[in-house]
Amino acid sequence: MKKTAAKLMGLLLISTLFLSACGTESATPDVEAASDTKKDVIMVSEVYHNLLYLPLYVAKEKGFLEQNQIELSSITAAGSGPTALASVISGESTFSFHGPEHVAFAKAKGGDARSLSILSGSAPVWAVANAGTSIETAEDFKGKTIVTGIAPTSSNSLLRKLFADHNISLEKDVTIVEVQNGSELGTLLAGKADIAVVYEPQLDQGLLQGLEIVYDFTKDYPDFAFATLNTSSKVIKENPDLVRRMVNAIELALDYIHSDAEGTKEVAKKEFPNLDSAIVENAVQRMIDSKVYPQDGTLTPSAFQAAIDMQKFIGNLKVDVKYEDMVDTSFMP
Repeated sequence: MKKTAAKLMGLLLISTLFLSACGTESATPDVEAASDTKKDVIMVSEVYHNLLYLPLYVAKEKGFLEQNQIELSSITAAGSGPTALASVISGESTFSFHGPEHVAFAKAKGGDARSLSILSGSAPVWAVANAGTSIETAEDFKGKTIVTGIAPTSSNSLLRKLFADHNISLEKDVTIVEVQNGSELGTLLAGKADIAVVYEPQLDQGLLQGLEIVYDFTKDYPDFAFATLNTSSKVIKENPDLVRRMVNAIELALDYIHSDAEGTKEVAKKEFPNLDSAIVENAVQRMIDSKVYPQDGTLTPSAFQAAIDMQKFIGNLKVDVKYEDMVDTSFMP
């Protein structure tokens, strides 16, 4: 209730500022009043255009950025987390969207950034197979050929961590086939694998072709910081009000996603017009139901640590990092 009330108060304040700047019959127009509603026009950087960042697209399409006096000049697809964050640290972009581990990677190289909130949590990865394939426990993967994206993509890492946790030998018990991200389904449907480990919307593309879900990693990792809103320490120091308004816009988008699933699906279909509308609708609903889009975007220590531990497991991070050095939740409404 406190969170909702705070957001409503924030919107009321923004609306009041807007109305006072526009003027009333008794108000005297002046330059200072007009400046109160001046928008920050910024560029943001994402790894690639995908459903994991849907809260950003909802914030843009449903006016939550505008309500917070923010205008996007562009959303740039950087191609990788390090490149997206580098764009922020260099000052080209103001915010970036990727996992919080990239803040840790940048820190190790002298970069100074912070993760602010979560856009997508849990571990939005699923294993699919042809009808009749039964996977009740991790042990049932033994003897199977599993296709996944090329390491170190998260689907690959989650699969290897699952096997390590259950003492399943990668050399003796299973066969892992690595392919370019996005081509996993083709390998399975061509009969070259028994199981494919995929993200959305690949998952629902496969289900429409008769495949079935045999393993759901969101159930293994319900508390996992998968994609976060990030910025540089320089932006936080020089324009904390902009940071606060951006965080608030994303929170309002998350609220909208959980209050209006149909409206959210319409935004997603507009963002991904080349995908079958049924696939987009099913994918969005699944990620709402699986809490991939969190109801509260607070980046907790446990969600952060889950993401960091995965990077340590696969060898991308060699040292311990402190939550308080990488995360700033002080801007949450």
